[in-house]
Amino acid sequence: MNNRNSIIALAAGLLFGGLAFYLLHEKASEMEQKATPVQVLVASQYIPAGSFLKPDMVDKKMVPESFVSPGTIRDVRDVEGLMSLTAISAGEPILSNKFGEGEETLALTLNPGFRAYTLEVSETSGVGGLIRPGNHVDLLAKIDSNKRETTSFAFQNLQVLAVGQRFSGSSRSKKTQETNASESGAYNTVTLSVTPEQAEILMYLEGKALRLILRAPNDEEIVSVPPQSEAEIMSKLGRFTPKGGPRSR
Repeated sequence: MNNRNSIIALAAGLLFGGLAFYLLHEKASEMEQKATPVQVLVASQYIPAGSFLKPDMVDKKMVPESFVSPGTIRDVRDVEGLMSLTAISAGEPILSNKFGEGEETLALTLNPGFRAYTLEVSETSGVGGLIRPGNHVDLLAKIDSNKRETTSFAFQNLQVLAVGQRFSGSSRSKKTQETNASESGAYNTVTLSVTPEQAEILMYLEGKALRLILRAPNDEEIVSVPPQSEAEIMSKLGRFTPKGGPRSR
């Protein structure tokens, strides 16, 4: 009888020991799974409220799965076209509940420290209706001061934010923008990205003879061109004798 009880006790011990081992193994596996690193997106920079998320605004980071909050974004495409509803600090996880539908506005195309300034233009001063958002232009001014008229480059390499109602922040594809622009190329205003100091000078220049000059893509050179008076321009338009030819009349 004692032997039988001993065998039963031994079997029960082995059973409960095996069950305990199984439960410990399952718990360890669960903890290990939660500690397994997974890839999430975090802000690589401060993202102000009202911003549309771009790939260069985020970094990929590996964190234990147990630390990942519900709604954490792992692919930037999941919030593509959505606007940040609140400010997001650098290093903060990108959560889906911080993004929502938003209207694209001209303000979102501005870089910090710059302002949008709108100039009224004609077909001539506005490069014949051929300027497009995203282009860069120079501004040429003719000023009459103290009975002395001068022509000079007021500013160079200004970014065009908008022509008329069309601006570069639109979510429409580039092809669609170009198609619409070709269909309705006429505009009577051009909006430029300027510094506050440039805005003050532009305000003074309004009413003067102004003309925009379109720059080639990727041409960022700032050339040194001194202002030219009427006398200096007329001297350059004077007659000259071509080499090996008769004097012009």
